[in-house]
Amino acid sequence: MAAASATTSSELPECPVCHDGYQEPKILPCTHLVCKKCVVSWLHKAGVKGGCPLCRAPILPPTSRGQRDLDTLVNDLPTDLATMALVDSHNTLSGQHVCMICEDNTAATSFCLQCDVKICKDCVKTHKKIPGTRKHVIEDLNKLSPQRLAEINRATCNVHDDRPAEVYCSTHRELICMLCATTNHRSCAEVKAITDVATEKRRELEQQAQRLRAMETALAAQIKQVKDMFPSMRRKAKDTFDDLEQWVEKRREEVNTLIQAEEDATMTSLAELEKWRAALALNAASVVNLVQSASGGALLGMLNSLTTRLNDLESQTGTTRKIEATDLTFNLQKLDQLKSDIASLGQITKPTTTPTTVQQPTQPAPATSTATTATTRRTADKPRGAELAKVLRVGDRVKMAGSPEDETGTVTAIPSRLAVTLGWDPAGRVDVKWDGVGEVCHCMGQKGQYGLDLL
Repeated sequence: MAAASATTSSELPECPVCHDGYQEPKILPCTHLVCKKCVVSWLHKAGVKGGCPLCRAPILPPTSRGQRDLDTLVNDLPTDLATMALVDSHNTLSGQHVCMICEDNTAATSFCLQCDVKICKDCVKTHKKIPGTRKHVIEDLNKLSPQRLAEINRATCNVHDDRPAEVYCSTHRELICMLCATTNHRSCAEVKAITDVATEKRRELEQQAQRLRAMETALAAQIKQVKDMFPSMRRKAKDTFDDLEQWVEKRREEVNTLIQAEEDATMTSLAELEKWRAALALNAASVVNLVQSASGGALLGMLNSLTTRLNDLESQTGTTRKIEATDLTFNLQKLDQLKSDIASLGQITKPTTTPTTVQQPTQPAPATSTATTATTRRTADKPRGAELAKVLRVGDRVKMAGSPEDETGTVTAIPSRLAVTLGWDPAGRVDVKWDGVGEVCHCMGQKGQYGLDLL
């Protein structure tokens, strides 16, 4: 009787949308993993602008929306082959363990990693006797996990599904078998063993991940710096206005002190004037009494001394017994300027310098790389043709090499990767398209094909 698999369905990675085992899992830009069919179904409902069903982050770049059908756009998203291998391994190890070589439903006990089949005890013995299979690795089915099987699962040729992929063609970026390597790919410059290419690509991806981590760390520091700006701004505003309040309060106290000193001095003078006023009142009342009560002889007898006293009182009162009123004044012009200065405190300013870019760790240049980067734009070995199309930017100055007039122009628009609109000197416009292969471009409205050089 065939034995049942020990692997349960709960171990199978599930799509977070359909909650079934992954079917061609696609890696979304937000790094969430969703079945291709689920992505297509979701975008059919939400539209091409729809975001990830889990986090709503954009799925399709704005430049590609509406250009092709959804199936093609979603198909261009990277597929998680590691998860696919795990799902395939899970499916292989699930269900009844029946020998895939015998025809009598004999229970399988082992698994041949090279043949990718379940085999029974008798077939294991036969497997080890045949010269072509005796060196195959055979493992116990009860101990073989989907993870282990996925790790050693061999990829198949891109052309021949029944043949294992043995080498990788870097020219065409394809996993191929030895038959393809000796036929269709015989003239390709770089056909290497899968392990060698994988080791090289792992190193490159690790370096790229390291650069991303460094950029993430730098961005995190910048984000923290920006977030810390606002508490710092509030502290600066508080300190500034606290100092201003302290200065105003100090000046208020100084002015009040001046007023108090002036008031004290004035009150002392007023006290003396009050005494003099009382003296004037008494003398005036005495004179009135004498005038009314004294006889003519008595009045005339006192007239000289009385007149002298009254004249002295009158004279002293008119010259020395005076007090001038004081007032508190402010320079209104300076006060208005002060108010204007206070109103202009605390302005938010933006830096006028170019923001500091995130520094990337130094890395050695790849030994063999055909990618054209922005650093090649100003080197002596300038890109041309389709390679130039990858690095051109609006505003670049270009020359149509080999044309009768040897025109120069400025890039005014780049509608697509293989097309560009140029404004020519002295005036005019021409549309240029690359064939995507060579160094020539097709100039609409002009005869002939000319190379395009970056000035």
